[in-house]
Amino acid sequence: MEQTAKSKSGNGHPDYDPSFAEEVFRNVDFGEEIKMCMQCGVCAASCPLSLEMDHPPRQIFTLIRAGKRAEVLGSQSIMLCTSCYSCKVRCPRKIPVVDVMHGLAHYALKQGFVPRKETAAFGAKFCDQIYRLGRIDEKDLPRRYFFAGGLVEGIKKALAFQDIGLRMLLHGRMKLLPERSIKNIKSLRRMLDKAREKGKGGACA
Repeated sequence: MEQTAKSKSGNGHPDYDPSFAEEVFRNVDFGEEIKMCMQCGVCAASCPLSLEMDHPPRQIFTLIRAGKRAEVLGSQSIMLCTSCYSCKVRCPRKIPVVDVMHGLAHYALKQGFVPRKETAAFGAKFCDQIYRLGRIDEKDLPRRYFFAGGLVEGIKKALAFQDIGLRMLLHGRMKLLPERSIKNIKSLRRMLDKAREKGKGGACA
């Protein structure tokens, strides 16, 4: 069941869990790197999407230390990262901010939080296609994503993106024929299955 930032931790205090920081350090990919943060704000200043975030990375790290479990795992910010790596390159402590944010997003979904439903839905379709083909089919992925919510919604989304689709087709970025799976796709699937078993496969595990 989807959780929200209004949930309680069970200790009588709304959205407060004193053990949350250790939970993140222990279970989130690169979570221990958060300990290195000195709150300089370079990550937020470098992020092209910081103005769209409810909490930029610096604040997310502070909220983790403050035990704000539901607020962090329910934050839309952790699913907004586009992996431009500006924050990671400029961080004076060399914290892999991108990896931490992706790790938090993946962990939030595992815990039942869905901060951005459409982002999560697209990610699921993306990972499914990687598992099936080992690559992305630029026409099949949008189709599956658009129509995941039903026929009417799918038609509306497809019409809204028809100009982009046409330009991709004209510039050779999208093929008419279905994409074939990569060579040794079975080997890739075994790798992804193993990563899923160990819980170290990122969003696609």
